[in-house]
Amino acid sequence: MIRGILSGKGGVGKTTTTINLGLAMHSMGENVVVVDGDIKNSNLGLHLGILKYNTTLQEVIEKKISLLSALYIHETGLRFIPAHVSLNFLETDLSNFKNFLNKCPYNLLIDSPPGLNKESLSVLRSCDEILVVLEPYLPDITDCMKTIEIAKEMNIKVGGLILNKLRNKNYEFGKEEIEACTNTKVISTIPFDENILRSLSLKNPIVNYNPLSKASISYFKLASELSGKEFKVPKLLGLKRMLQFVNQKPNFFGV
Repeated sequence: MIRGILSGKGGVGKTTTTINLGLAMHSMGENVVVVDGDIKNSNLGLHLGILKYNTTLQEVIEKKISLLSALYIHETGLRFIPAHVSLNFLETDLSNFKNFLNKCPYNLLIDSPPGLNKESLSVLRSCDEILVVLEPYLPDITDCMKTIEIAKEMNIKVGGLILNKLRNKNYEFGKEEIEACTNTKVISTIPFDENILRSLSLKNPIVNYNPLSKASISYFKLASELSGKEFKVPKLLGLKRMLQFVNQKPNFFGV
């Protein structure tokens, strides 16, 4: 299965979603590899705290070698294929991207470029199914609708929407409104969670950094739905979170 994680616009948390969904699926025993398909603004490696590689996606394509030549394993166990950050690789041609992906024996999660540029369309064309990440605001919904329409024209299955950074404020569009506008099901809602910002600063995916956080639980639930593997919410979750908060909170003297 080649599954693309797309967004109609940038800044919605697509890369964070791809990494954490991939790691959650891996922790459930799913045979999955995350691929950085954003060759012009590659961030996946940066999120994982790794900057240098012997082989990247661009070199795989340009040298016509096996995709597995660029396979790396993060300390969390996440298997991933990075893209190069160098300006020398900006013009790598992704038109035959699917040929390289089809030869990989794993389930793939592709972190696509945002929008509908040449590269993102090449990624879209390579997928068996896509999930679209958006925030609950009008520009996101409008751009999301364009992505869905193009996918349908290409006969690419739209698996659903991932509603990200949800704050449950009255200025946000609700799940039902978004589903009505896009004619597509919201399969996951990821709450806004400051733990994600902390995990990003530590270059440690949230599902590993704090598996009890609200965002992590949402990622695990989505991973369970996509993989068919059972996920049980930890018992006494509220109490465990409270104890976690107390242990992290500084005392009166700031220690």
